[in-house]
Amino acid sequence: MPIVSEVCRFLDQLAPLELAEDWDNVGLLVGRADASVRRILSCLTVTPDVAAEALEQDVQLIVSHHPVLFRGSRTISDQTSEGRMLLDLIQGGVAIYSAHTRFDSAQQGVNQQLAEGFGLSQITPIRRSDLLPEIGSGRAGRLAIARPLKDFVSVVRNVCKASYVEYCGEDDAVVEYIAVACGSAAEFLDDAVALGCDTFVTGEARFHSALDARGRGVNLILMGHYSSERPAMEWLAKELGQEFVGVEVWASLNEHDPLRLSH
Repeated sequence: MPIVSEVCRFLDQLAPLELAEDWDNVGLLVGRADASVRRILSCLTVTPDVAAEALEQDVQLIVSHHPVLFRGSRTISDQTSEGRMLLDLIQGGVAIYSAHTRFDSAQQGVNQQLAEGFGLSQITPIRRSDLLPEIGSGRAGRLAIARPLKDFVSVVRNVCKASYVEYCGEDDAVVEYIAVACGSAAEFLDDAVALGCDTFVTGEARFHSALDARGRGVNLILMGHYSSERPAMEWLAKELGQEFVGVEVWASLNEHDPLRLSH
């Protein structure tokens, strides 16, 4: 039976620390490194629903994408919802590990999975890492055959299992050279333009970013923050299950997109 530090070591190899953004909070954030692990739960975000599932199912380790204590909390107390949740998890012996931007940029990480899922080839980072130049932030690649924007939007929606997708551009606009950045990553629009991409796909963006993309002649597709990253956490659960035989691993069944579509 592995211990927490052994699982962390595997995750560190999958998504090296050097790939984390300077502002990020990653690694083992809560828990004992020497604790035994029988059950692992993966999720996009540690919410009260996810925490309740972990405690009910006797989980020893949560592997989340988004970090807890992200904004540099000075205290952990029962005076905040996050504090109460973390105290319950600590009392229940549940550790928390987050890779976040490391996993976004990793060789088999979120953006690579999206790019491959969209059918791109000649895939390269949008921004190369100074320390690991062969990989880096975001991905850009080409479709084997150009297709209309409306058709490609359907591809994005199916790959991300999204309930809806927003987009900016004419339905018959040509899509061939595509930049991809998961989550909230409108800052990569400049990079996409510099690379000569005709289409930029991200999770979410501000209204003015959409206007900026339209003004610069770039198709913009917003797949939803949750939809852009949750499938990769399901993939990660399978990888952990294969690596640590005998450990029960699954992606949270309680987790869901906090945003709903009105019909």
